[in-house]
Parts: sequence; structure tokens; C-alpha cells
Amino acid sequence: MPEQNTKGLLKAIHSTRKESCGHEEKEDDSSTFMRESRVEEAGDSVSRKPLVVCLDIGTTYTGYAYSFIKKPDEITVRKWASEGTMLSPKAPSSVLLTPELSFHSFGYDAERKFSDLHAKNDHKSWNFVNGFKMVLNDKKKFDANVLNVLDIQNHYVPASAVFTGVIRYLKNDLMEQLTRRGYHLDESNIQFVVTVPAIWSEAAKQAMTDFSVMAGIQKENLMIAYEPEVAALHCVSMPASQVTVRTRDNIALMFKPGCSFLVLDLGGGTTDITVQKVEKDGKLSQLRKASGGNWGGNCVNNLFFQDLTKSLGQKVFQKFITTNAGDYFYLKNQFEVAKRNFRNDQEIVYLHIPSSLKKITKEVNGKKIGDIFNELETREKVYYSDGKLNYASEYFRKFFSSSVQSIVDEVKRVLKSKRCSEVEYILMVGGFSESEIVRDGIKMAFPEIRVINPEDASLSVLKGGVLFGHDPDTVRFRVCPQSYGMAMHEYFNPKKHDLSKSCKVGNTQFAVGCFEKIFEKDEIVEVGQQKIVRVAEDFTGQPEKMRTQNKEIEMYASAAKDPKFISDPGCTLQGIIVVSPPGGRWPDKMKGKITFEVTVTGINVSFMDRNTQSTSGGEIKFSEPKPQAGENPLNRSFRKDDL
Repeated sequence: MPEQNTKGLLKAIHSTRKESCGHEEKEDDSSTFMRESRVEEAGDSVSRKPLVVCLDIGTTYTGYAYSFIKKPDEITVRKWASEGTMLSPKAPSSVLLTPELSFHSFGYDAERKFSDLHAKNDHKSWNFVNGFKMVLNDKKKFDANVLNVLDIQNHYVPASAVFTGVIRYLKNDLMEQLTRRGYHLDESNIQFVVTVPAIWSEAAKQAMTDFSVMAGIQKENLMIAYEPEVAALHCVSMPASQVTVRTRDNIALMFKPGCSFLVLDLGGGTTDITVQKVEKDGKLSQLRKASGGNWGGNCVNNLFFQDLTKSLGQKVFQKFITTNAGDYFYLKNQFEVAKRNFRNDQEIVYLHIPSSLKKITKEVNGKKIGDIFNELETREKVYYSDGKLNYASEYFRKFFSSSVQSIVDEVKRVLKSKRCSEVEYILMVGGFSESEIVRDGIKMAFPEIRVINPEDASLSVLKGGVLFGHDPDTVRFRVCPQSYGMAMHEYFNPKKHDLSKSCKVGNTQFAVGCFEKIFEKDEIVEVGQQKIVRVAEDFTGQPEKMRTQNKEIEMYASAAKDPKFISDPGCTLQGIIVVSPPGGRWPDKMKGKITFEVTVTGINVSFMDRNTQSTSGGEIKFSEPKPQAGENPLNRSFRKDDL
């Protein structure tokens, strides 16, 4: 694959195919995509910025990278000082907050500072947090303003303080790095891309957007990108000098028009699975909704520490963590390296045991650590010698079994889908994909499918996010994971409506809580596609406050294809659709239409008064609205108007 020096990623993909595959591109005949909706050309809605930076906030490691629009493929990855003079492309996802919950430090600096506080016994009122990203993965519905994360000392701290602190730190560090290199850019000239798992809920994705804005990133300069998608974009753009000939040829074939491939993004916390098809124009189409689970590299870590705790005792390990933070970080980082470097032909894996752990073990159990392991039934497979804990390879491999099996089972389930039956490749990316044990597990489970694990797989999301920021128009179709709709009310019709789902306002009977479907579960939607909902409202005699304030309409999701009411089984409140009155005031007899347009990074909402043709903005807030006592049931819905 020749090195790319093109401005756009799409152009890079085309040139790659022509030179590597000998494939001549043809124009796509299907220029429009019609369902039961209006479709307009998406156009280039993204304003190109001189610089794109991607923030990849991971469960285990975090980092950022950037490139300039003139040379988008020349990506600079920020390096972090770990031990001594060693530099790492990512830093631990660790944050230290002061006793007042102000941000203090991040990454290796946070670990070093907290270790120093520990040594002086000044740590108890401080707040050290790691693995905080999972708090967004674990919840489907929440209010980001009151969401908390648990720190290492079992203190609850506001998630907003943690996420906002990290994002603000990375943004400020970027500006400092640019200044040192002689670049003086205003933040308005920087496109920020923040990556998130594709399996996250809409509320989680919005929370990351809100935290980024709170950290000082202007919303118009921010994109949210899906990790598996951008990882795939990075792989197709990798220069020939950075990959083997075999990897280059496989990726070139995988990106041939008509080819379907599964992206297996294995991070520290989650496994993220998407299935893509390459269209004739080189753009990607999602064939199935994203799926996955909490089967990342941390599963292996957790099983290791559970096993060690079982051997030494809960009291020993709890005391070790709470009194010797620096040694705990040292042991944790040791295991992380051993996990990543473990090979199938390796006979022994050893870890240096900190002297503090040995001392605590003797104090609590009255026995030396070596004697304890010698008394266990597993002494032939796990034993202590010369300050090191030694694991036989077959025992160490058990730590991987649960996560690998869960990943294999989910991939099998995905491939059983009719749309995914023609998958030819599995593209493995993310830090956990670099484990030989995981790679071999996938290859053995799917011998008929070619598995690709490119060089630099742990940085695929980070670098792919940069490329996506330069050229986001690389994804064409998506699959809707649920049916989405808005709450509506209609004039009551006894032949059509259930009386129990109605209410009387004045002299008029309304059917309330109707589910007005916008997108259907498993529907294929195209970027640029529009859905229009016609609405009406009588504001005559309403208080002036209601005439001038934004209208909030409840938004619901359902696993059913065609729900009729928001109270149907399986319907859940997702948030609110907010529209502003055109001209700042609702007319007496309002007739309007709400337009929902699918974009690369979400859905745009706009409102138009059909009488005056005046327009106003709108947005979707994926957070549960707070109920108001005595509220009119029609207040959070519009009346449906089919005319």
C-alpha cells in the first residue's frame, strides 16, 4: 500500500485500491436512498479546520494525537514519561483530585503524586480514580450532573469533575505542546474528535459531549466518533513502510467494494463489535447494530488479582492497596506488561513481588508468602522463589479464558445474522487485540475467516480518530439499534383510540401518549437522510411564558418494530426533543414540521413554521426529564397533524 499524501481519507482509499488491487473504481448508480421519508444530499456540513486532534479516553490508557490539514497522514502522537526516560504513547487513565475535588494531575503524574502522599500518610482526604470510563458503559439512563464514580479509597466523587478535568488537561497540554513546536493556533481553528464505544447508550455519548463542552471545547468544534469505525479507517490508510506486505495486501482486499468485514475492537474495558460493508464509492455501510460487552483486558487483570487475593487473603490485599499505593501501581503495571507479552510457547511467567506485600502477608497471616503458596494445591503451577511469583503457562492462560470465550460467543452470534453471513474478514484492533492468546483464540474459533491484526493496533482508534476529523464523510449507512419516536397526542377517535389512553382538556378529548415513530429498529438509515414529523398546537390564551419558551417533547425508544403508545411494554424514556419558537414566540395557531437529519455523528433537529416558513433550531437531550407536579399531560408532546 503506497504512502498516502492526500487531503481526504476517501481519496486515500481510492488511490490505495487502484495501486494495490488493480481495481478500477466506478460511480455508484444509487445516488439516493429512499425509505418512507424525504432524502436530501448531505453536503459537506463539516467546516474543515487547520488542525485535527483526537482524544481517546480509554478505560486503562488515555492519549491524544493530531495532524494538520495539509498533511493529514503525518500524525503526531503525544508521548508520556512513564519510568525514568521511558516514553509511552498513552498514559494510565488515572486522575487525582484534591480534597476540594479540584483536578490535580493525570496519568503517571497522578500515580506518582498519590504514591508520595501515601508515603507521608497524607492521602486519606485526596481522591485517586482510575478506570472511570466504565461508569458510562454500565448505565443506560442517568443524569450526568449527579453521576458519581468510586475512587481507590471508596470515596464517591462526581463523574463530571473527573471527565471534565481529564479532557481540560489534555486540551491544555495540546496547546502547550503546539506552542513549544512554534505553532500559535486559536482553539477555534482546531477540530476536536472524542472517541466513544459504538455500544454505548445515547445518554453516555451525550455525557461525553457535555463533559467536553464543560472542559472548554466549543460544541461547534467537537465531533463524537465511534471507536471501531475510526479504527478501520486508520488501517486502510497505514503507509506501506509501517506494515508487513501480508498485512498490506489483506487490508487492500478487505477494502474492496462489496467486501464485508467485522471490526473487533478490544480495549481495556469493553469489546466493541461492528460489521461494515464497503460500498462502490469506498464509503462504509454498517450492516448490523453494534454489540459487545465488558470483556476487555481488564477482565484478565481482575481474575489475576482475585486469584492473588484468594491465595493471600482479603485483609492482606486490602491493606496492601490502602497503605502502599506506589507498590500496588508497580505490581499492576508489571502484570499489564506480562499480560500483553504472554506467548503460547512461554513456559513461565514471573512477577516481582513488592517487599511491602511480603511484609503485610507475614504480619496478617503469620506466615511468609513463599510458605503460603507452598501449602496450596496449586503449588506445582504457582510458586514463590527469589522474590518472584512464578506462574506455569497453563495456569496463567486461565486468566484469559473467560473474556476470550465471551468474545468468541458474541462474534458467533453476530455472524449468524443474515446480513453478516458474507463476512470475509475479522479486523482486530485495540490494545487487548495485541495479546497472542486472544488472537489465536479468535483464529481457532473462526478458521474459515481471515483474521487481520495490523501493526500499531493499540493506536488504531487514536490515529483513526484524527483521520476521521479531517474527512468524516466516510460512513454512508447505519443500522438503527432501536425504534425511536416522540410523544404525540391526537384528537380522540372512539373508533381508533382506547379511552383509557385519553384525557380531556377543556371540552376537547385527546388520545395521549401516542408513539410517533421516527426511526424503526434495524432500519438502514443513510447519512443525510431526513425524517419529517408534522405537528400542530393551539397557543391561543396561553400565558406569555409558554408562548416564548422552548417546547420539550419526550423521546422514547423501543425494541419493538412498531409501538403504538409510549406506555407499551419495552418503551423507555430516552430524553427530550427541544425546539425553539420561530421568531422567539409561538403563534396562536401553530402548524409546523420537525425535521430529523441523520449526520455522521448524530441527528440534527430543526423546526419550521409551515405558515410563515420561518425556521428555528432544535436538539435532542438524551437525559431523563424531571417530572413536574401537576403538569398538563399535553405539555411534553405536540399534536399530530397529518395535513
